[in-house]
Amino acid sequence: MTDVSARDTTARPGPVAAGAAAVAAAGIAAGIAAQIERFCAAVFEPLHAMAEVAAAAIPADRSPVLAELAAIEALAIAQLRRPDALVIGSGLIAEPILIADAPWHLAWWTADADRRIEPLRVVSDPARDGFRDYTVLEWWTVPQRTGRRHVTGPYVDYLCTDAYTLTFTVPVHRRDGSLAAVVGSDVYVARAERFLLPALRAGDRPATVVNAAGRVVVSTFAAHATGALIRTTPDGWVCHDGLAVPFRVLVNSGHRE
Repeated sequence: MTDVSARDTTARPGPVAAGAAAVAAAGIAAGIAAQIERFCAAVFEPLHAMAEVAAAAIPADRSPVLAELAAIEALAIAQLRRPDALVIGSGLIAEPILIADAPWHLAWWTADADRRIEPLRVVSDPARDGFRDYTVLEWWTVPQRTGRRHVTGPYVDYLCTDAYTLTFTVPVHRRDGSLAAVVGSDVYVARAERFLLPALRAGDRPATVVNAAGRVVVSTFAAHATGALIRTTPDGWVCHDGLAVPFRVLVNSGHRE
């Protein structure tokens, strides 16, 4: 991807006007940040409930069998049937040795464009061609390392969607605190844009949302394409990064479009 940090060539106002513009841009950024937090809560809240159900189903004195985690299916499918059609994949990914009769298990369901729901078919035998070790992927490794929820992306999800995707994951812990699984939901970036763009446009200034690594998630600025890398806040922009989720908001304070 191209680093677009230095591409903005907006004319700069004088010091007093620049200060006022920066204050206005900061207010716009805070409003966008609030909408991002509402968006993330809409995805995370059902996942926290799913994680609680999964944790309660894991016996303290032995490994669970697959049937003991059957309640996850209904919870995942409920996410795929949401009225807002935001989620396009959901389920549970178990720690490889968690389930006694189903090692390397992904209990994951997806919805196609017509909202037909099907289980994801993956190779779960490490000895077979096509097997993928999901424990090295970000949506697993970060919750494992931090013990906290995480948003991965935007990235092209070749495992499930083959499209720019955000993956939301929440850890499921055993009673001793070790990681037993993660539960998660996939959201197309295009659907996240539908939710977030009205807030970005409302300020009447170019605005961009980036993830913790600086990758563009959504933007109203043509030079900030989805997936482009913005390493530092461009000149003439303000940054709001006080969110409880791993995103930053950039708003242009130099001019109106």
